[in-house]
Amino acid sequence: MHSRLGDIEAAEVIRDEMARADAHGYALEWKLYGHDEPADLADRLLAAGFRPDAAETVLALTLTDTSAFAAPAYDIRRVHDADGLDAVVEISREIGRANADEEKQRLAAVLRDTPDEMSVHVAYADGEPVACGRTHFAPGSDLAELAGGRTRTTHRRRGLFTALVAVRLREALARGRTHLVVDALPTSEPILRKRGFHAPTWTRPYLYEPTR
Repeated sequence: MHSRLGDIEAAEVIRDEMARADAHGYALEWKLYGHDEPADLADRLLAAGFRPDAAETVLALTLTDTSAFAAPAYDIRRVHDADGLDAVVEISREIGRANADEEKQRLAAVLRDTPDEMSVHVAYADGEPVACGRTHFAPGSDLAELAGGRTRTTHRRRGLFTALVAVRLREALARGRTHLVVDALPTSEPILRKRGFHAPTWTRPYLYEPTR
């Protein structure tokens, strides 16, 4: 997805999206990409009251095989329902995410209503959930998008992130997808680049909290 808005269109779309968020009481995230137009879209979002989050690098990988993602074997399980998402909530809280319960509700709705469009995997160590990640499968697309990669602070640098990527890569291959894409933070970017991902662009979330 990218923006090709004109100056007048950009102002209208920003205003309409903010009004909708205010009316329905939800937080709004606008993902700005390096190739979006108009060129001053970031300044427009800031002026409208959006708050910038950490910039991420968009990484892409042509899917061929999984050999670059050999990793220690872990007990990795796919989540199928809302109860299974409790493990994701547990991991998210441990790393300090404040919206874990709201996220669970959103993910549970996707698993319930359109289960073919998302998979969630959780890695376990000694029976405890320690890392997780999602894959999004947009209908009619050749892409699979990785998201939500998280590892407990007590279990980092043990290959869990790589193991979860490998599992999701195999799933994407099995489902006929030709490319993986991911918005990578600086912590995960070197791991993925080392295994063949390249960076076509960058992205940065801009967040808007509705007026009360």
